[in-house]
Amino acid sequence: MQVNESEIWTSVCGELEVAMSSATFGYYINPCFIKSIIEVDAGRVIVQLASPSAFHLTQIDNRYYGQIKQAMEKQLEKKVELALVVGQKPTDAFAAEGQGRNQGSEMAEIKEGLFAQKQSDASGTKGLFPRYTFDSFVVGSSNNLAYAAAKAVVLYPGIRHNPLFIWGGVGVGKTHLMQAAGHALANKGMGKVTYVTSEQFTNDLVSSLRSKTVGAFKEKYRKVGALLVDDVQFFAGKESSQEEFFNTFNVLYQNGVQIVLTSDRKPQEIDKLEQRLVSRFLGGLTVDVGLPDYEMRVAIITKKAAEVGLAIGTELINLIAANVVTNARELEGSLMRVAAEASLKGGAADAAMVEKIVGVKQQRETRKLRPIQLISLVAKHFEFKNKDLLGKSRKAELVLARHIAIHLLRNELGLQLEKVGELMGGRDHTTIMHADEKIKQEFEVNQTVRENVMKLRQEMYL
Repeated sequence: MQVNESEIWTSVCGELEVAMSSATFGYYINPCFIKSIIEVDAGRVIVQLASPSAFHLTQIDNRYYGQIKQAMEKQLEKKVELALVVGQKPTDAFAAEGQGRNQGSEMAEIKEGLFAQKQSDASGTKGLFPRYTFDSFVVGSSNNLAYAAAKAVVLYPGIRHNPLFIWGGVGVGKTHLMQAAGHALANKGMGKVTYVTSEQFTNDLVSSLRSKTVGAFKEKYRKVGALLVDDVQFFAGKESSQEEFFNTFNVLYQNGVQIVLTSDRKPQEIDKLEQRLVSRFLGGLTVDVGLPDYEMRVAIITKKAAEVGLAIGTELINLIAANVVTNARELEGSLMRVAAEASLKGGAADAAMVEKIVGVKQQRETRKLRPIQLISLVAKHFEFKNKDLLGKSRKAELVLARHIAIHLLRNELGLQLEKVGELMGGRDHTTIMHADEKIKQEFEVNQTVRENVMKLRQEMYL
């Protein structure tokens, strides 16, 4: 199919510019460009769209994929699937050089780069980070089921929990756990263990179509001892990728090859994912990984500090764990900043350094609110009166505030169920238990709840 990619993209941009604010268009759309357009059949094409960074690509995929696809289909008068890649707009000099290159040579380079066996694959693994092992994984209440499932996969590959589908929020350790299973499978002699992101799978497919090496692509993904695919939610809306992955999945499953998948949500909650894939994903075991609790955060910091040789006392570890309450990745990032600063000041961390990095002041004298003060604090935070919080109203905003107050009374002040029920307007202990568990669950998946709880925790000790 002979098309002018530049002209097509200019026309698409013209339509999108009218539909978006100038700031949105300028930041997200204008830096992109069409890298290639590949005809799949008479009525369908794959458009390889390049954006300047991985962050930018993710924003395009999450926010503007549908709008770009619709505008592209209007211009091409065909069904379009977008394959997003990271890339910079070529300069005129580069473009001129590219015009002079032999197309056959370019296709050979693509084939060699994508499908040739590399020296780094000699250990039987591809794409696995050496430090992502079971030994370096910290197990706690939020991930113990997922950990046990990953270990079972290694003991009974292709038999128990195939596929294993691990889901959870950003930075909770899904990739670490998946790759730990991959290392263990490779050490067990399961053959070549391949790790890939859904984005890389899509890009490899597009490149194989361009270079007419689909056979090599299929061999790469179907002749493996185990296949680990990260972030499968990004298959959503990509019909050709879903088709090829469905066929690859079936071949591997029928041959008893272990498949491990991760996502930021459950299979049935991924929009624009074909039901046949959802069905395959649900055919194995689906487990979630939640945010680490306080004890687990302490364990993560302690273990990581030992790995990097950072001298840090228990008091400072507790300080970080109490104030960085999001995910393991941010915990590690905070500790790395402490380690970097400590190395400049003699190798030991101190309270002032940690306070500065985590953004809070360490409490020299513990100040514990009385229960009625905590209830008042929560009421004020949500702009209610105490009597509203203790009353019977079932308004959604009021119920949320009431549940958070119960959660804090239980977990920050350590009050018994009966005592909390008495303080909260004479509610029975089962109601209190339900409210507490509800907030614990919501804290892991609901950003609004998490932010409110975190802010109130900080306000309690100011």
